Amino acid sequence: MKRLTKLYQVTETQTALQMGSGDLEVLATPALVAMMENCAKLLIAPEFSAEHTSVGFKMELKHLAPTAVGSEVKVEAQIEEADKNKISFSIKAFDKEQLIGEAFHQRVIVETAAFLKKLK
Repeated sequence: MKRLTKLYQVTETQTALQMGSGDLEVLATPALVAMMENCAKLLIAPEFSAEHTSVGFKMELKHLAPTAVGSEVKVEAQIEEADKNKISFSIKAFDKEQLIGEAFHQRVIVETAAFLKKLK
């Protein structure tokens, strides 16, 4: 299956305290979700024409361990299934020491102009 590994640096703006999702100066779950979605998006982006893109549809995440500001996070996204316009991924994230998160993620392929017309 197709796979991509990408490295991310945890910044002060990505902490649970700064993002409002918690009280500690550690990697926030929403920031981990963003890293994982970004890796999945980048994995499939070369397949699209200029008129198409992918959007996040579903994310099931287990955030398993805290990660300090300044740490490097390695995210590995792998395509598990592609069905018409929906692509399913398994995603894992690691710091230097351990597995910090794992997720099941789905993205939907959309025509950009038609998708944006849905904005009111």
